[in-house]
Amino acid sequence: MESLIVISKVKKYIKEKGDFNTSAGFFEPLNQDIIKACRDAMNHAQKLGRKTVMGKDFNLYIENPEIGEALVVASKVKKMIKEEGGLSTSAQAIDQLTIRIQKICDQAIANATSDKRKTVMDRDFSAPTVMG
Repeated sequence: MESLIVISKVKKYIKEKGDFNTSAGFFEPLNQDIIKACRDAMNHAQKLGRKTVMGKDFNLYIENPEIGEALVVASKVKKMIKEEGGLSTSAQAIDQLTIRIQKICDQAIANATSDKRKTVMDRDFSAPTVMG
C-alpha cells in the first residue's frame, strides 16, 4: 500500500517540535498505524449504518482540533476509504488522523530524548491508546 502520510511535513513537524532528525525507518510503522486507524474507522461507520467516515469514528478523538496543516495525503486517504469500504470521508477524518500523527511524533520525540538521541527512529514509534 502506498504511503498515506506526507513524509516531508512529518519530518518538518518533528524538526520544529524538538529539533530532531527522523530516520527513514520511522515512516513505515507510522503509515501502517494510519492505515489500521482508517480501517477501524470504516468498520465503525459501517456498523452504525453510515456511508461517511467521520472524525468520531476514530478510536482516539479530539473535539474541534486545531491543526496547522494536514500530515496525511487527503486524496489517498479518501481513495483508500472509498475503494476498501465504499464510503465517503469527512474533513474531520483528515484532522483526526493528523492529530494522531502529531501524538505519535510527540511520543517518539520523548522516547528519543529518553535515549539521549537527536534522531527519531522506528523503535521510538508507539501507537497511542489514549489522548492526553
